[in-house]
Formats: sequence, C-alpha cells, structure tokens
Amino acid sequence: MAAGDGRERFRAMYVAHYAAVLGYCIRRIGHDDAHDAAAEVFTVAWRRLADVPTGDRTLPWLYGVAARTLSNRYRSRTRHTRLLAKVRGLGPDYAPSPETQIVRRIQDRVVVDALAALRSADREVLLLSAWEGLPASQIAERFGISTKAAEKRLSRAKQRLASQLSRVDQVSVNTPHVMQEGGGS
Repeated sequence: MAAGDGRERFRAMYVAHYAAVLGYCIRRIGHDDAHDAAAEVFTVAWRRLADVPTGDRTLPWLYGVAARTLSNRYRSRTRHTRLLAKVRGLGPDYAPSPETQIVRRIQDRVVVDALAALRSADREVLLLSAWEGLPASQIAERFGISTKAAEKRLSRAKQRLASQLSRVDQVSVNTPHVMQEGGGS
C-alpha cells in the first residue's frame, strides 16, 4: 500500500468511526479521559493499519482496541491510586464510576448495579449490543467468534442480567437516590 493510500484509508476510517469510538470511551470512563483514550485507539490503528480489517469489521476491531486501551488505563489508574494511598497511609480512594454520577432515576441505578454485578464478558457483550448498537455479526467479529456463538453469548448475558434484576431487594427500590456530585434526583 502506498503511503498516500494509507493516509487516505486512515482518514476515511477516522472520519467514519471516531464518534463511535469516542462514545464507547465516554460511556465507560467519562468525558475527562475519553478523548485521550480515543486518540490512543486511533494511534494503534495508524501503527497497525495493515492489520485493520475493512468494511463492517473495522468498527468491532476498533472497539476491541478500545477495550484493551481502557483496561490498560484502568489497571494503571488502580496501581497509581493504590500507590498514593500507600504513600499517604490511607485506604484506597475509589471514585464513583461515570454511570454512578449520571444515573438520576432509581430504576436506572438498579440496572447499572445489575450490570456491574455481571461478569465483565457478559457486561461487554450487552453494552456492545445496547449502547453501541452492534448486531451479533459485529459482536462476533469483536470477540473473534462465530455469529451463532455471539448470539448465544448475548442471549445468556441477557438471561444473567434478568436474573440479577430479579434479585433486587425491594428496600433498595424504595430508598431515595442521592446524587454523587450535588445534583438533584
């Protein structure tokens, strides 16, 4: 591939998918770090342009890179937080997740809590379907499995989420939700 062709292919990929990748990052880590994470995803895509699949397979590939990027950031932040806590002699300081800060309705919080209780693989397949709007064929591409296997994974994840939601204690539903950052319900 000629250098000019590579630049044009990358530019087209960036224009077509940046907003989706940024949205993926925002929904997982919030606005503050999402732009940096999205930039890292496209840096990887630029360096590995020859490995980036084409067509409908591009976005799931980018989501895979984003998932690994966010995982690396999370591990790094966790190590940093633990180190600071150790240096200060304090226990770990856990900031509320973006979901916790955004959720304003009790019912939404119940769903977020149920999602958080799921295995990360179940949560990821549900979020790719619900938040990112990916069909089973693209979810399959993201995980490197068949479409049938992705459909089955999605179905099982939905069943596990439904099971989590059925376990919700009625007391928590009747408990008022207090916003994390001074907002009203």
